[in-house]
Amino acid sequence: MLITSNENSNVKLYIKLSSNKKARDEHNQFTIEGSRLLRESVLENADIQMIFATISAFEKNKDFLQKYHDRIITISEGIAKRLSNTKSDQGVFAIINKPENKPLRSQTLNGKFVVLNNIQDPGNLGTILRTADAVEISGVILTENCCDLYNPKVVRSTMGSLFRLNIFCENDFYDVCRKLKSEGVKIYAAVVTKNSVDILSSEFAENSAIVIGNEGNGLKDEHVSVCDERVTIKMNGNIESLNAGIAAAILMWEMTKI
Repeated sequence: MLITSNENSNVKLYIKLSSNKKARDEHNQFTIEGSRLLRESVLENADIQMIFATISAFEKNKDFLQKYHDRIITISEGIAKRLSNTKSDQGVFAIINKPENKPLRSQTLNGKFVVLNNIQDPGNLGTILRTADAVEISGVILTENCCDLYNPKVVRSTMGSLFRLNIFCENDFYDVCRKLKSEGVKIYAAVVTKNSVDILSSEFAENSAIVIGNEGNGLKDEHVSVCDERVTIKMNGNIESLNAGIAAAILMWEMTKI
């Protein structure tokens, strides 16, 4: 059956999940768009509930879509445009159940971690997650009202890293710091102040975490004060700071390099 109406209940559910965080939280589901991202979700055994595909998109991706024949809803090109959040859609979309959120306090923490504090831009968050995956960060911890992990722009920007990373969503920054310290993890605050250690001169502990703050305001002084050390990226000229995603990439590279 070819779906051509915006009033179809499954189409309406997809649109609701795609556009509304509250709906994503209530249904415990999120959406993805594009064949590459869907392939990544399949490889990582994501809990795919429903797939929307145009006839032409199904033919192009038949090699992996046909195993989900009982979950595929065929849609018109017009509906594909309605569902898409990009300028040129690929005609493939899916609804996926969120993975279970792992409580940080129940985890044994060894390795290198990134703590994100009030990161608000979905593109920045997605870029940070993708970079964390690339440099093999042990875990990413979201605190203090970071933007929604399952915002479509975040999901799209991760390019599949969302399905591979250890990601923890925690509200209380201080609880996160207490847990990290109890596990012997040294915490570094990324700041732009002059009275801090140049990242190039820092020797990160074997078990360490770097805290990256809000794009516009950085870290609150009270949050910096509970960290073990302050580090900064020294810059030339009149440049005072970098985009949060770029800064995070530099910091993670330095923290994880051998």
